[in-house]
Amino acid sequence: MIILFVAKDFSRFALLVDRLRRKQDVRFMPAATGSSGLKQLQGMTMDLVIVDQQLDDMSGIEFVQRLVQVNPLVNTAIVGTLSEADFHEATEGLGVLMQLPPHPGEKEAEALLAVIEKITGLMQVEPNRAVAS
Repeated sequence: MIILFVAKDFSRFALLVDRLRRKQDVRFMPAATGSSGLKQLQGMTMDLVIVDQQLDDMSGIEFVQRLVQVNPLVNTAIVGTLSEADFHEATEGLGVLMQLPPHPGEKEAEALLAVIEKITGLMQVEPNRAVAS
């Protein structure tokens, strides 16, 4: 799994990153600004993009709005503090999987992995089976 992580300060995400790294096939690609994150996405396939609520050059929501114009199918999670209703309102139509708290830990990493695994399972197509009459 390739994860683009867009944030100014990665130190507060240590617990989240440590738990995600325990998944055998995880590779992180860090980006400090929204612009650099969007550039890294050009020509690359990412399994997940995690973006902080505020970057030096744009908000996390603005980053996702730009991202979906380039790759509408990428899985995203935004770090933030919005209420559930406000988060839903702000991200409706952007396909954001979830909002992570400002200092996400193992519990949030587990929830994120569970959502990713569920999506991956839904995307796997079972071979057509003949129906017995």
